[in-house]
Amino acid sequence: MHLYMVAIKQWFKWLESIGKYPNIAQYVKSGKVNRKSPKSYFEAAQVKEILDQIDQTTQAGKRDYALLVLLFTCGLRTIEASRAKVKDITILGASRVLLVQGKGKADASDYVPLPDHVYTVLTDYLTTRGIDAKDIPACTEPLFTSTSNRSKGQTLSTRSISKICKTRFIKAGFNDPKWTAHSTRHTAGILSLELGHSQRDTQLMLRHASGDTTNIYLHQIGKLGNSATADISKAIFD
Repeated sequence: MHLYMVAIKQWFKWLESIGKYPNIAQYVKSGKVNRKSPKSYFEAAQVKEILDQIDQTTQAGKRDYALLVLLFTCGLRTIEASRAKVKDITILGASRVLLVQGKGKADASDYVPLPDHVYTVLTDYLTTRGIDAKDIPACTEPLFTSTSNRSKGQTLSTRSISKICKTRFIKAGFNDPKWTAHSTRHTAGILSLELGHSQRDTQLMLRHASGDTTNIYLHQIGKLGNSATADISKAIFD
């Protein structure tokens, strides 16, 4: 709607400039887009419910489990998960990390630390594709690949990742449009702050360019923990 209004205003401005029609849209204002809307996320127990519903006896199941564990734990964007290569699992200093090609980046110039459990889950999935831990440093294959007959072995697209997330959410009973693949990233941010990590730690994990973006999570936690409405209700009705 905002872009539509911009186009309309530019159109009437041009008509007035050539003397065809007065600029009747000059003082029309479009509605302000609220970019600080509440973030949909899962509690830790809900994440476990989702993961426990995944059948890991198949390659697709192991892939979906590894994908969701990575998204929920490390807060990756879908585009970052899609772009990841097997060789991006590497060592920096004494820490195991996943190199990340972030939004608007030409290469994997950032990284997220990989907890031991996440690394184990990823390597367990990779073995179903015949990739052992020793093969990881030289493997240029996508980290997550399609298992369908038409595109088997090809990079898992962001659309496919979103569909996998949605399917797994629904199977666990979380069937609401507000829960999307991006909810995994919101979940990582909220849980990080709830577990006592600083705003700076959370900003670094999510690779937010500005701390203002991370502040949205802090604001949401503060509002959810506010008992004012409950206390008011008790004062009136109890």
